[in-house]
Amino acid sequence: MKRLLAGAALFALITAPALADPKGDVTAAMIGLAKATSYHITISNHKGPAMEADMQAPGKMHMISPQFEFIKIGTTTWVKMNGAWQKFSLPGTNQMTGGVTNVLNMAHRPGQLTVTDLGPKTPATGGPALHAYSIVNEAGKSPSRVFISGGRLVEVDNIDGSSVKFSKFNVPVDIEPPS
Repeated sequence: MKRLLAGAALFALITAPALADPKGDVTAAMIGLAKATSYHITISNHKGPAMEADMQAPGKMHMISPQFEFIKIGTTTWVKMNGAWQKFSLPGTNQMTGGVTNVLNMAHRPGQLTVTDLGPKTPATGGPALHAYSIVNEAGKSPSRVFISGGRLVEVDNIDGSSVKFSKFNVPVDIEPPS
C-alpha cells in the first residue's frame, strides 16, 4: 500500500503543471493583452476625471474624456474639442498614446523587468483582491503594481497614483474615422 501511495504521489508530482515564476506570470499576461483583438481601458488619475478608451488591433484607439475625444487609426489622429473634429497626420502619434500602450511595450522586453510576487491585494480602483505583482524596469524606474486575474492583466497601478484598468477583452468594437 505504501508503495502504491508513493508511486501515485510521484506520478502526480511529475504530471502536475509547473508553477510559473512571477516574471513568467506577468509576461504571459502582457503577451495575452498584446494578442487581444480589442479591449477597453479606464484610466484613473487622482488629478482629474477618468478617461475611457477602446483599443482595436491593429493600431486603433478611441479615447473619451470630459475635455476631449480622440481617435487614432495608424498615424492619423482626430481630436474633438469644443464640438469640432480636427484631423492630424503626425508620425509621432505613438508617443501620444505611450502611457496607455507602455504595458504592451514591456511585454516585448520581459528580460528588462524585475518582478516581485505580492500575493492577493486589492487594486487602487477597489473590488475583490487580485493576484498582485510589483514590476520595475531595468533602470529601476516606473515601479508599478500589476494585477492579474485568470491569467489576464486587469489593472496597472502606477507610483504617480494613476491606474489603468483593462476589461472587455476581444469584445468586438468598431473604431472608424469621425464623420
